Amino acid sequence: MNWKFIFTFAWFYGYSFLRRGYSYVFSYLITPLSILFLVYVLSRGSLLQYAIVGGLIAVVSTNSVVSLADVVMLRKEMRIQDMLIATKVGPAEYMLGLSTANLIFSSVGMLAYVALGLLLGVFTPLSALLDFLIAVYLNYSLTGLAFIIGTLIPYTRHSWAVSGVMGTVLTIIPPVYYPFSVLKGIVEYLSLAIPSSPASVLSQSVAGLTQANPLATLLFFIEGPFFIALAVKLARWREK
Repeated sequence: MNWKFIFTFAWFYGYSFLRRGYSYVFSYLITPLSILFLVYVLSRGSLLQYAIVGGLIAVVSTNSVVSLADVVMLRKEMRIQDMLIATKVGPAEYMLGLSTANLIFSSVGMLAYVALGLLLGVFTPLSALLDFLIAVYLNYSLTGLAFIIGTLIPYTRHSWAVSGVMGTVLTIIPPVYYPFSVLKGIVEYLSLAIPSSPASVLSQSVAGLTQANPLATLLFFIEGPFFIALAVKLARWREK
């Protein structure tokens, strides 16, 4: 594993991009903060804790899935993937570099939600740390999924539409902003099939908002290696 490339790429596409495009932090924070406001008003404050825990998951999920558009752009427009094919760098190292870059880019929003949760008493210092680590793990899981999809999309314009739809599917439909306990029967199990759902359920239980769900916890830990292994296996590394 070429760790030097992974951290160099993370610096190039994560840290340097964050420094030059800090306004993007506000763009990816505006939607979860708007939903937090709506949840607070409509529930009269009773679901505020879920909106904060869910906001942390939503920031990571949205940025991770948007990275599929980055995969397409780097391949089709900037031709960076073509350059890497000529080196000893493989798809796993490229994917981990992209995931780490995405983590750096998302870290400001993640820390903002952790600070907000601590300020409003949603998190204890321990639960804040654990929920932050859950979000870090989710970043690598979902970026692996985005990498698979991104390498299969032929046109850059299509990637924007796909990432937009997937962002909504990952953050609005599953129990990210509402309690997992309201889902019953088959719907409860179907919701866990959405990749962001197990992380959200685990985060809610760590924050003390709902009971722990063994199935969600198991799925959460399986998703990471599953998506990364699937990405290495299925991602289109060389253009036909």
